[in-house]
Amino acid sequence: MIDYERMKRVFPKQKAALTRAKKKGYAAVLATCTATVQEWDAIGAWPDDWATWNIALSDAAYAQARTAGEWPEVTRLEQLS
Repeated sequence: MIDYERMKRVFPKQKAALTRAKKKGYAAVLATCTATVQEWDAIGAWPDDWATWNIALSDAAYAQARTAGEWPEVTRLEQLS
């Protein structure tokens, strides 16, 4: 069963957390995406704009690869759930 009330409460906070994490880099984006996906799984549904998190994770992985010279293992949300 989907907990719509919980999603309404946490979704704005998750979006803000993603915005902050994008400024910090790959590790922060990965941590934020991991926590967010766990929350969505507990709620019972992913939001319609889940791709926003996927794009942020992919972009952060690419930036990490350019600076560190190696591609991170996790680059897609599906790997987190």
